[in-house]
Amino acid sequence: MFLDILIISVVTIAAWYKTHTHIHHLQQISYKNKNYIKWRFGNYTKIIRPHEVLFIGGVFLTQLTDTLWSRLIGLLLILIDVYFFHLIRTAYAAKKKLKYTPRVKRLLVTNAIQLIGLMTLTFFMVTWASVILILALYLFGFITVIASNLINKPMELTINNWYYNDAHKTLAKVPNLTIIGITGSYGKTSTKNVLNAMLSKDFNVLMTPESFNTKMGLTRAIREHMKPTHEIFIAEMGADHVGDIKELMEFVQPSLGIITSIGPQHLDTFKTFENIVNEKGNMFRLLKTGGTAFVNVTDSNIVGLPRRSDLNYVSFSAQPDGNIETPDFNIESISVNSKGSSFTLVHKPSGKKVRLTTQLLGRHNLANIVAGAAVAINLGIPMDRLPYLTMDLKPVDHRLSIRRVNDHYTVLDDAFNSNPVGSRMALEVLDQFEGNQKIIITPGMIGLGDRHYELNKAFGVNISKTCDFTILVGKHQTRPIQDGLEEGGYNPAKLYVAKSTQDAFSKLSEIVKQDDVVLLENDLPDTFNE
Repeated sequence: MFLDILIISVVTIAAWYKTHTHIHHLQQISYKNKNYIKWRFGNYTKIIRPHEVLFIGGVFLTQLTDTLWSRLIGLLLILIDVYFFHLIRTAYAAKKKLKYTPRVKRLLVTNAIQLIGLMTLTFFMVTWASVILILALYLFGFITVIASNLINKPMELTINNWYYNDAHKTLAKVPNLTIIGITGSYGKTSTKNVLNAMLSKDFNVLMTPESFNTKMGLTRAIREHMKPTHEIFIAEMGADHVGDIKELMEFVQPSLGIITSIGPQHLDTFKTFENIVNEKGNMFRLLKTGGTAFVNVTDSNIVGLPRRSDLNYVSFSAQPDGNIETPDFNIESISVNSKGSSFTLVHKPSGKKVRLTTQLLGRHNLANIVAGAAVAINLGIPMDRLPYLTMDLKPVDHRLSIRRVNDHYTVLDDAFNSNPVGSRMALEVLDQFEGNQKIIITPGMIGLGDRHYELNKAFGVNISKTCDFTILVGKHQTRPIQDGLEEGGYNPAKLYVAKSTQDAFSKLSEIVKQDDVVLLENDLPDTFNE
């Protein structure tokens, strides 16, 4: 009896330990069971690992044999399997580690209760039934994680609603706060950071940190950082499902709104491009009466949004030619290189012009600065002060930021910013750098729905025009890029398809030479590892 209790205890602890990996994946998919199930069964080859044959054999020996030695050998096999699992888990460091938030801790407790209860049942079941249950709880432990998430849902909703209400109370204590909402398929985080850096020199500004662009992200920013002395709150608003922007707009009720772009991002969840346009359009549709919408006229999808008679509209563009309409803010005399950019900002209503210089790289960052300038002037900052606001703007880490590696080669880090527009702009910036080889490391783009192949293939064609060596991460997910490279006449000897990120950087260390320039374009979550 003691050995039975020991075996079941070991298996229960092992299953619970493995639970952390399942919860880690669930956390990266925002605790959404539907998306997690889709991902899990879309990666069915990862459900059972080769080393888990040891666990299966161990269970058979402990449950279906009677001799002490055979059962002890079975227990040893189970422990060896758990050890292998531990080695693999610790050897390959996660790009984004599991955060042991209160929600994760509650999931772990709920899952532990399930495992203990179900494992206890094995003492009262016929032998074969207990074997099946033990194997299922360990090999398919993600099922209990899904169940735990479902069980906890009412509690999580109650807790979240308390936090939301508390955030509303905090906002109510700052009645004169100007709230600026920013959304877009691409560029919203960069625009938010540019706007924050510019406005902070004249106002007391709070912005949502990092990519805190969900309702809970906004709630945390408000509850943890909002002070009565704040004058401006910049709220980044993300969306990957219909209804997300509407929910966020109703939550913080901004009076100023910017849509940076509308493009084919998250098509796998939005299903249609029309849904994306409509959802992003909620930014303008739900602005406070008397508020101001900042319209990027280079994006026809934004220009085509219906206009309200009770809003003010300020148009801007970072493209001097081919605009759909003549904007209120435009630029001319553009100079872009690997050191930064300079351009002349033109304010049509006043006829004033000012020369601006920035360290930010890429033409797409010019649109971010023009949007920031339009908001600054709308808030009363004089136009002749803008050069001071833009001269020391710094790139956000992993969004076309630059670093030198041991004075050997340059890294152009765009790991957090891969999309059809951003990837094209990053290649344009790479092409402007002076150096020996131009190398790219990328796993491609995701979330593009039925346009995944088309857009990644186009990315491959663009790579073939710029890069001297290409390292792709993942044989299957980068197939469209490989086809694009082939179509572009790329030399196969200059292409390496890595099995993992670690493999990619090992290859880089072999080929990189003095003064090469390396572009890191996108860094997929661990859930997308092949």
